[in-house]
Amino acid sequence: MIRTVSRVALAAASVIAIASPALAHMTFETAQSAPGEEFRGVLVLPHGCDGAPTDTVRVTLPQGFVDVSAEAKDGWTLETPGTDGQVGQIVWSGGAVPDDGHETFAFTGTFAGDLPETDIVFAVEQMCGDVALGWEPAVSLGDAPADHGHHGGDTITVGDLELTGAFARATLPNAPVAGGYVTVTNTGEDADRLVSAQSSFSPDVQIHEMAVVNDVMQMRQLPEGLEIPAGETVTLAPGGLHMMFMNISAPFVEGETVPVTLVFEKAGEVEIALAVQAFGASGMDHSAHEGH
Repeated sequence: MIRTVSRVALAAASVIAIASPALAHMTFETAQSAPGEEFRGVLVLPHGCDGAPTDTVRVTLPQGFVDVSAEAKDGWTLETPGTDGQVGQIVWSGGAVPDDGHETFAFTGTFAGDLPETDIVFAVEQMCGDVALGWEPAVSLGDAPADHGHHGGDTITVGDLELTGAFARATLPNAPVAGGYVTVTNTGEDADRLVSAQSSFSPDVQIHEMAVVNDVMQMRQLPEGLEIPAGETVTLAPGGLHMMFMNISAPFVEGETVPVTLVFEKAGEVEIALAVQAFGASGMDHSAHEGH
């Protein structure tokens, strides 16, 4: 069971691995920095994979994090693949952290000066043999909260609802699932409900919720849909509410779009296109990086 569920969590690039309800998530010892500043990231590995030791930790670095240097660890092989002289990933492999063990993995780099003051996500894969757990520890640049998709794209109106910032994340090769996100604002005087979602990319698009329960992040399907209260905004974003595309028929490729039909109880159906961003993207405006 752990193998199937944990791979789903990785492929969906969710904040938390859901192989076991007792798992704590991987975090940075310090998660605060600023544009233009050097940052020393110390990842804290809290456990193995439900009985299996961790043998590989892979960090995919976000755009705008440059001049990267990773710290070697005794008993581990260190690799830093990349292109054009820039490190794109950091991979520690060949070690063994037992299920009840704790370990840290450290690296340094600099956040580009033109990055916005928002949360920057680092996509992390924890491998235990054939089992994979996916994590998304974030670093806050400044005091502004994370921006999950309010930049770019047109506003789509259906009934009293306004939909903005629709996006998805590129999937890993052979990933069985993917995540989708959008912000819905109800300008009316009555509540509505997102009943379901449909897409040619998936035979089963589910609406999920992620929440912290007893200091543990858990994910569950919302079979009754998602309420959109009157006069309020509901954001589907990484680490919280989201659409889960099960058994996807094709990978989500960065730069392309994924069509989705959302079905609302009162407003009816509306077709939107999710702009596919990089693996680990938070939904911020990436226009500054176009062409790179």
